[in-house]
Amino acid sequence: MSSESGRSGRKDHGPQGTQVFSRDEVSQLIEEAAGEPTSASRAELTGLSGGVSGQSFALSATRLIVGRGDSCDLRLEDSSVSSEHARLVRDSAGWRVVNLLSTNGTFVNDRKVSSSALANGDRIRFGRVEFRFYDPDQGQSESGSSSSWLPWAAVAAVAAAVIAAVVWFVQ
Repeated sequence: MSSESGRSGRKDHGPQGTQVFSRDEVSQLIEEAAGEPTSASRAELTGLSGGVSGQSFALSATRLIVGRGDSCDLRLEDSSVSSEHARLVRDSAGWRVVNLLSTNGTFVNDRKVSSSALANGDRIRFGRVEFRFYDPDQGQSESGSSSSWLPWAAVAAVAAAVIAAVVWFVQ
């Protein structure tokens, strides 16, 4: 057993690198992600791969289960998706995805996650099934948003101040 696991010396990865959590740990992750929901959500997932390409799925509840199982809110008929693969949770901070003991993992922007906040434009993958997350209530995503010019504006302001100081001292 690895002492690196941080969980009482327990092994934290199963076969094929699957992270292993107890039901209590999954419930705790979900509770940490959950909170008081705000007004009605207009968020949606748009399919990018295979059998869901081009389809849009409205995230109309504050908690949804994604998987192959009959009881799932968002059912995905793909063998790479576990029966209860992940949970999407919305709270006052926005949307979050929580992996639920899936075999093939949950990924946000190609990074394997056990729990992750979602930003507008993020790519979410459940096994091999990929979606784009869109939430008009969030505005633009940070990648490619209008705030990307701010560092350049700061550099320009500093350069202008230096030039003004040099001109003032030379006179």
